Amino acid sequence: MLLDENELAVLSEDYYHEPAPYKLAALTAPVQPEARTFGIPAIIWGSMAASYALFFFGLILGTGHDGRAMFMIAISLLYTLMYFGTAFALNSLSASGRHEKSQWIKGKFDTFTGRMSFGAVYGQMLIVPMVFAFFGISIAVIRAVVM
Repeated sequence: MLLDENELAVLSEDYYHEPAPYKLAALTAPVQPEARTFGIPAIIWGSMAASYALFFFGLILGTGHDGRAMFMIAISLLYTLMYFGTAFALNSLSASGRHEKSQWIKGKFDTFTGRMSFGAVYGQMLIVPMVFAFFGISIAVIRAVVM
């Protein structure tokens, strides 16, 4: 027997290419049910959407005078809408018929590496969108000061 990359036992032939005796052993791995909500609270989705809205608002204020810049902003806005739309569509699939186990246990989010507090989850998930929002607003402020 050999172990594959998931450390599951697999049957193989020995060194002399003689077939290994097959033993029917049930190897069951723990299975986690499908989670279509991604385990993310609505407040985080809302904060992320608001951060991207601020980003695009700042870009439009800062560079909206140029038609080519507006075209690129529109394309980026469509990609962002596809991102949130796909997550919304996956979350909406047969929502009434599923009963998912919450990943929030006693106020902590259960992750692969351990439980995290709400503040840690909020900060890790929203640091990049918030920096994008700061960047977009900074561009608008710089344009207002320079022009």
